[in-house]
Amino acid sequence: MLLAIVVALLASGVHQSLSPHLIKSRLLESGPWGPLAFVVAFGLLQPLGLSSHVFIVAASLVWSPELGIALSWLGTLLGSSVAFAFARWMGGEWVQRRLPPRLRRWDDALATRGFRTVLIMRLLLFTFGPMQLMLGVSTVRFVPFLAATALGVLPLIVLESYVGAGLVAWLFG
Repeated sequence: MLLAIVVALLASGVHQSLSPHLIKSRLLESGPWGPLAFVVAFGLLQPLGLSSHVFIVAASLVWSPELGIALSWLGTLLGSSVAFAFARWMGGEWVQRRLPPRLRRWDDALATRGFRTVLIMRLLLFTFGPMQLMLGVSTVRFVPFLAATALGVLPLIVLESYVGAGLVAWLFG
């Protein structure tokens, strides 16, 4: 789907009018719709494979660090929820019926200690795509998944917002 969008943008010529300065000015001029569009784009494109790091650094270059962190955090939560819901809807029951016995104990840990397990996974792997899909087909409940995600991704978002923006400014000054 992402590839089809890229091909459509290239074929239509729209990509020629998409410069970083133009995108930034449009986001800032659109009032509250700019942050909303950012969060929705983050939440829908990140599960399709576009790296969350791109969005986090971009937010820190467009808005103040505090607003960029908040928007990146909301986008991460939305993207994680979308990936989780999609995996659960598409393959949750199918995977659970075919789960080998040696993996069942890992799945049981997610069911009984979901918050702690997801928190550790988020601190180590952040928004790694296959992990998000795996959590969706596991037996972890949504509320512990979302709460642990909210807490577990925050340190890296804060760090990346400050360091990433500074690095980009230094590289492309």
